[in-house]
Amino acid sequence: MNWLSVVPTWAWCALALAVEAGGQQIRINSLQGDLSAERDARIDDAGKLGACRNTRTNLLGQVIEQNGALAALRAAELERGTHAREVQQQAEGEAQLADRQALAVMQERTPAGADACAAASAAFDDELKRERGL
Repeated sequence: MNWLSVVPTWAWCALALAVEAGGQQIRINSLQGDLSAERDARIDDAGKLGACRNTRTNLLGQVIEQNGALAALRAAELERGTHAREVQQQAEGEAQLADRQALAVMQERTPAGADACAAASAAFDDELKRERGL
């Protein structure tokens, strides 16, 4: 008689299931450590991702602020350029008037027999009186 036949078949099945269950439990226990390590790594990655997103948001805010400042500087530059052109045109007009007045004074003739220096001094004095409205 075979000693294996002494143990009923259901017992052998139960033993096989117990061995299988034990193996699975050992496998589960070993995978729990891997799962915990992966979970911790994912949590760490999520924290880094959140920090990156916060940094990106802050940098975008700073870029928007700098773009606004640049736009304000460009507008001020255009305004200064416009004002400078207006002042330059006004100065050119005043310079042309002064040139015409100087030419008119220089074209005045000295009376015959008059001292040239005294006549020039008198002409410039007359011009100053005209400019000042005296």
